[in-house]
Amino acid sequence: MAYLVTGATGFIGRFLIPELLTHGKDIHVLVRPGAESADRFACLAQEWAAGDRIRAVAGDLGKPGLGIDPQWLARHRGRIEHLFHLAAGADLTERGGGTGNVVEAAEELEAGLLHHMSSVAVAGATDGLFSEDMFDCGQRLATPWQRSSFEAERLVRAAALPWRIYRPSIVIGHSRTGEIDRVEGPYYFFRLLRMGAQLPRLLPLLVPRLGETNMVPVDFVARAMNHLAHLPGSANTTYHLVDPRRHGAVEALNLFADEAGAPRLVEVMPKRTLAMMLRLPGASWVLPRIGVPLDVLEHSEFGCWFDCRHTTAALADTDIRVPPLAGYAPLIWKYWIENWV
Repeated sequence: MAYLVTGATGFIGRFLIPELLTHGKDIHVLVRPGAESADRFACLAQEWAAGDRIRAVAGDLGKPGLGIDPQWLARHRGRIEHLFHLAAGADLTERGGGTGNVVEAAEELEAGLLHHMSSVAVAGATDGLFSEDMFDCGQRLATPWQRSSFEAERLVRAAALPWRIYRPSIVIGHSRTGEIDRVEGPYYFFRLLRMGAQLPRLLPLLVPRLGETNMVPVDFVARAMNHLAHLPGSANTTYHLVDPRRHGAVEALNLFADEAGAPRLVEVMPKRTLAMMLRLPGASWVLPRIGVPLDVLEHSEFGCWFDCRHTTAALADTDIRVPPLAGYAPLIWKYWIENWV
């Protein structure tokens, strides 16, 4: 029995693969044709140091059957115990994109269990509590990321094989090293905070009232997913990989403002005021000029909070917990300053 993993060379995959290796099974990694993908896989395979237990499988998320050689599929039918789909975020089409091809390949392989990395983005513009048992509850899906996450889940839920769905919140750097491999989400605000460090700290930075945010370190996501994936039973279950502590977006950003030596952010206006200001002539270029895309607020704050009782119960007998953000925020900031500025 073996694993097949899509998105293994992505940020979460890089840390999940070492967790999977502890189970002693071979791991097949979907790798797109082309020198860049092959080089990245080769570098990570050297880092994973597992020899021929990790094997590249040529394929393409955008092709039927994942573009995998039909003979390979035939040879491995009934031998893939777990298929991990970590690359769902790579396709932002509203039809779920490559996830449909993953489901097709999983069914062709007669995989034992399909593990789908989704996102709390499926909650869309929901207000109030969003539980692990909620999916299609009439929520407004305002962005392409929200719509594609929702559609990808819909395809997995309709699959003719057992599945487990994992919805992480905003995944940031490693809690012990701060390591991150791309700048996105709250990191877009770091440049603004660094610029703010040039101002007197007694002067607050005035910002609109934002909602809640939820961040988890990548090592928690990898360890939790590995444990949850190998639990007996519990098929067709959804897990929220989130921080059970509720944080306001400004409260969280102020942890990084303190590390930057910048004035603290103070909420003074409704968020709709910012939207009105950005409609003024010439105003819409301001945020991108300081490194903040115009749509970043849609993915950095939430109008709801996320219940995680399934996850909490399943991890109760382990040491896998989300550490307090205040405890590792200095490492997140330090890694960004040293590697991304």
